[in-house]
Order: sequence, then C-alpha cells, then structure tokens
Amino acid sequence: MNGNGEGPTGSERLDRIERALELLVDDHVQFREEHKHLLAAQVLLTGSLERLTDRVDKLGERLDKLSFHVDKLTVDVNKLTVDVNKLTVDVSLMRENFDVRLKRLEG
Repeated sequence: MNGNGEGPTGSERLDRIERALELLVDDHVQFREEHKHLLAAQVLLTGSLERLTDRVDKLGERLDKLSFHVDKLTVDVNKLTVDVNKLTVDVSLMRENFDVRLKRLEG
C-alpha cells in the first residue's frame, strides 16, 4: 500500500478528491449566484427605501403646512367665539332695555 495515490486504492482516493472538489466548485458557483441575487435585491430595496424616504419627507412638509392652517383656523374660531359671546351679551342687554322701555310705555 502506497500513500501517494499509486495503486488500486490511490485511484479511488483521487476519485473521492475529485468528487469533493466538484462539490466545492458546485457549492461555490451556487453561492455566487445566490450572492448576485442578494446584491440585486439589496439594490432594489435601497432604491425603494430612497423613494419611500422622499415620499415621507414630502408628506411631512404637507403635514407641517396643514398644521399651520389648522392653527390659524383655531385662532380664527376662537376670535369668532369671543365675538359671538359679546354679541350674545349685547342682545341680552338690548332685550332688558327693551323690556324696561316697554313697561314704561304700558304703565
């Protein structure tokens, strides 16, 4: 028995080594293909993320504008509420004044 691959057991050993190398090469080729797919997916995901970021930024700008308008409307509504309250007080005073005058005319 010779340890350098000579003789009947040597050819079997070389066959096993060749099969092992073929498996390693096949695994490496498969790994490279999967790596290409992962890189392509990463590029697509990065592009989608950039578009999403742009859309979220635009949405934020719109929300800021909307918030400004809502704040302005709130101020306007508060002013109107104060005006309506003043008007209600004025109408009540006018009614009391009218009632007093009406009683004088009747009496």
